[in-house]
Amino acid sequence: MNYDFFLDLPEIDRNSLERIDIRTSQLITPLFEYSGACSGCGETPYIKLLTQLYGDRMLIANATGCSSIYGGKPAIPHLTPPMPNGRGPAWANSLFEDNAEFGLGFRLTVDQHRVRVMRLLEQFADRIPAELN
Repeated sequence: MNYDFFLDLPEIDRNSLERIDIRTSQLITPLFEYSGACSGCGETPYIKLLTQLYGDRMLIANATGCSSIYGGKPAIPHLTPPMPNGRGPAWANSLFEDNAEFGLGFRLTVDQHRVRVMRLLEQFADRIPAELN
């Protein structure tokens, strides 16, 4: 009965919060919950908190280990459906002993996207409406 009450509470839009910090993050729906990790596992609360802080902008370069078990199929503790727009954190798993390089690839990709966006903004600066500048 009490559980049903909490399920019926409205979701808080993360964009309506002025600032997302540790305190206000607890008002945001986690995108990682009900994992199949061992009881008392200290890793999963951190992942839950990170999804509340960074939401669908988070990229996870996972190393093979316990997190591959509780974070992958068939457990899949990621929120379903993820978000109204169908997005959620990106979770990729490196099978080999190259997780640092794997994560660096994420970083380099984000950097290249940023450079491309800046180049496009400069190229089309005269077409951007004043209210967006």
